Amino acid sequence: MNPNPSRLPWKLTSPTALFTLLLGAFMLFLSLRAAMDPISAARGFGLPDSGHEVIPWLYVKAGRDLCVALAMVALVAIRQRQAAGVFVLACIVMPTVDALTVMHGGASLAFALAVHGSAAVYGVVLAAALLRPQKATS
Repeated sequence: MNPNPSRLPWKLTSPTALFTLLLGAFMLFLSLRAAMDPISAARGFGLPDSGHEVIPWLYVKAGRDLCVALAMVALVAIRQRQAAGVFVLACIVMPTVDALTVMHGGASLAFALAVHGSAAVYGVVLAAALLRPQKATS
């Protein structure tokens, strides 16, 4: 049931839906990669891969990323554009904390910004697009 019948539903082929699904697919990829190849995932994330002590943390990250991916896909599937925007905006905390974490672990500022900073910027741009008012149709 559409609470506001004057607006068109969020189309799955819209750019915002596609970019949200792309982000969900990327989060699913990161989750699977961390679960299947934790050492490579650690390198890509910016964690030291000198020992197996990093693997449990990568499994935690894999679970987090899987949850985010499923939530994003679900919000698109049920056509909840504003909820997806709020969710993406809230999720910007994750790459910000990730950047600080890898820098604390010895990664360079350039690496942290390239990997995690770019994710935060993508999230800000996507959230802004999702939260902008839609044009009403008559």
